[in-house]
Amino acid sequence: MRYTVDTAELRKAMIDQGFNTIGELAEKSKVDRNTVGGILSGKIRPSSNIIEKVSIALGLNGEDVGRIFFSNKLA
Repeated sequence: MRYTVDTAELRKAMIDQGFNTIGELAEKSKVDRNTVGGILSGKIRPSSNIIEKVSIALGLNGEDVGRIFFSNKLA
């Protein structure tokens, strides 16, 4: 089974935590802005290291991480 990032849920998590731009999340998570943008556009599947950095920046719990980064919804 191929997993994808639920970009709508990721964007919702950003808004819930007060991140208004890709740049803000990139700065807080220490992940390149282009990488964050690629994840949000669905063009990049992040590595576990990137998932960890973004998850910490967003304050996600394990359930949220699974729901957002390991979605089995059809693209």
